Amino acid sequence: MLIDNDPIVLESQKLRLESWGFKTLVAISFEDAQGLLNGRKVSPNIIISDLRLEGNIDGVQVIQTLQNDLNDQIRGIILTGDTSPDRLNSIEKAGFSVLHKPVKSDVLAEVLNNALDCILYLLIFDGDPTPKFGI
Repeated sequence: MLIDNDPIVLESQKLRLESWGFKTLVAISFEDAQGLLNGRKVSPNIIISDLRLEGNIDGVQVIQTLQNDLNDQIRGIILTGDTSPDRLNSIEKAGFSVLHKPVKSDVLAEVLNNALDCILYLLIFDGDPTPKFGI
């Protein structure tokens, strides 16, 4: 799942991910993301979110809330232009990868591959049979 409040960024990132073969859900807000995921029998493998979203919730809080809602260990990636050490520290403490805007394709691909390797490892050694659908 890809979450960004900028429709142009959202569409360009979606096209990039789909060109790599990922099935991608997009949401322009936390509420939009919740609406897309409510009632689904599958959850995303990875959530990529912009750090700064509209409203009183940031990307870290969005991913954490969706993880709790779905009762799942979904991998999180935060995209940001923010360089504040405190903000970056809070993202890393949450266990999410951080990518700085503008995100280069090769860097995004590497982070996605690492996240997918972790998911595969968990599936093999944890045996979690929860169906997933992509990003």
